[in-house]
Amino acid sequence: MRQVVRATEGIRREFSDGETVRQPMTLVLLPGLDGTDILFRPFVQALPPWVMPRCIEYSSSDRNDYAGLLPMVRDACAGAGDFFILGWSFSGPLALMVAAQAPPGLRGVVLCASFVRAPWLPLRWLWFAVGGSVAAVFPLLSKALAVCGRYETTELRRDTSECWRRVSATTLAARSRAALRVDARAELRRCPVPLLYLAASSDIVVPRWNVSAVKAQLPSAQVVTIAGPHMALRTNPEAAADAVAKFMAAI
Repeated sequence: MRQVVRATEGIRREFSDGETVRQPMTLVLLPGLDGTDILFRPFVQALPPWVMPRCIEYSSSDRNDYAGLLPMVRDACAGAGDFFILGWSFSGPLALMVAAQAPPGLRGVVLCASFVRAPWLPLRWLWFAVGGSVAAVFPLLSKALAVCGRYETTELRRDTSECWRRVSATTLAARSRAALRVDARAELRRCPVPLLYLAASSDIVVPRWNVSAVKAQLPSAQVVTIAGPHMALRTNPEAAADAVAKFMAAI
């Protein structure tokens, strides 16, 4: 299976964080439904220098359900040394599936605006109806949410346009069907490392009850809420990077 990994590999050295000296630590980033690294870019720029991001991109030409993507993500984590894994939206269940296998070096998991079952549970019964024609309206829906939510900017419009150009409606449909059918509750319960749920204050795509669903299965999960919509990791990258870095530093 073909994979693309965008890695920012730093020289192995110590970084000063105030009076604290920190060793570099890898953060594996799993993207949302688009499967690209594009929307991660401001977040990556906001991370402190001791966090080494490794952005994984999904190929549109391969299987795009969780079972098909899991081996590729697992292989990308191999050899990372000590690392954390962040699953954004669609990729949250995938991060939990990797964690449940307890790969060597895994130190923590971050779920960002994500879910363990379909984020709107009644829709899980309609998974079979999500085909290419339905997924083709996703770009318009994304734009409408940004405009109505008053968080659209020139930069965000540019980035989302680039995302939609790089992923087909057929691929979006396949990933959407997988998200509607997934049940990662067992993998969440088996998570062997600390977990942070990074929530967005105005998320209507993955509403707040998904946080409760995570806490119900894993009461020890930490929850941090940052201001913004479902795409708060992109629209509020400084707050997101600060929350993730604090979680990593504490561990």
